[in-house]
Amino acid sequence: MATKDIRRENFDVSPEQQADIETLQAVLNTNSKKEAVLLAVQLTLHIAAEAKKGNQFFVGHPGEALQRLIMLGIERPELKGWTYLVEHAHPWKKQLYIKGRKLPAAVVWSEMHVNKLSIEDAVENWDLPKEVILEVLQYCEAHKTLLEMEAAEEERLLREKGIEIGRPTAHR
Repeated sequence: MATKDIRRENFDVSPEQQADIETLQAVLNTNSKKEAVLLAVQLTLHIAAEAKKGNQFFVGHPGEALQRLIMLGIERPELKGWTYLVEHAHPWKKQLYIKGRKLPAAVVWSEMHVNKLSIEDAVENWDLPKEVILEVLQYCEAHKTLLEMEAAEEERLLREKGIEIGRPTAHR
């Protein structure tokens, strides 16, 4: 490769991101951080190409039920069948929101679990029809992995800003 074809990439990373890169290097057993990052880029491109073809990814142990992985930033949640939930413009969140409100479905779901709210309590608390609450519960249970990943990312971003929170917003 000719020298003029090589470009230098230079960017700042937080201490947490630095630790992640070092962990990536150890996990991938590469000789340098650069090799680890480039290998991760290649893997991400491969996964994105497979997801674009419609392939899905699952994890689990032999003999146990597999759990579907949702690739944040690569695939979008399935919208078919949702009457009361819609997409909402956000730079990285893919979860659905309650139609007509700036209320993420996961907020209702997690608060119901944390505060042990019944469906009737949730209906009263958010002034929503029972059908909306039932759909929120169905959606969130079906997309638990996505919601947990988004909650972890949100927690990471808050930590980067020096804000510590006790627990992620998605129910675990």
